[in-house]
Amino acid sequence: MRIAGLSLVMAALMLGGCREEAPDVPLTNEPGVYHVGAGLDGQDVTLSAGQTLRVELETIPTAGYIWQVTGQPGFLELTGEQTRPTNPEVQNQPGFTGGSHYMAFDFAVTGAGTGTLELTEGRPWELEAGEPPEGAFTLNVTVSE
Repeated sequence: MRIAGLSLVMAALMLGGCREEAPDVPLTNEPGVYHVGAGLDGQDVTLSAGQTLRVELETIPTAGYIWQVTGQPGFLELTGEQTRPTNPEVQNQPGFTGGSHYMAFDFAVTGAGTGTLELTEGRPWELEAGEPPEGAFTLNVTVSE
């Protein structure tokens, strides 16, 4: 019975580390914030000047994997970065370490134009050594006046 219980715990822990797609709907509806998740990779979005674009993607920062902005149009200004756990009920417990997180980038839309926002995921030291990224995300952005 003990072994079966231990097996269930191990299976739950292993599944907890599996990657999920970032939600395409924000946890909170913030006025003026256009939220984008992994489901819009490679897609087109149209925004208005004055809005904030938030790109939120899943990664495993405790293993060194992070998302980095590798290309952005001049009309998008990076104004903030934050992370949050993918499973807060478990990950916010005292003593818990590791696990996947959502990494979010906020961009102020400062003017009109069309361009591509590019992010790559990987361990910075591996990317600097020429290793290919673990993941890539692009978003074609058009801003109207």
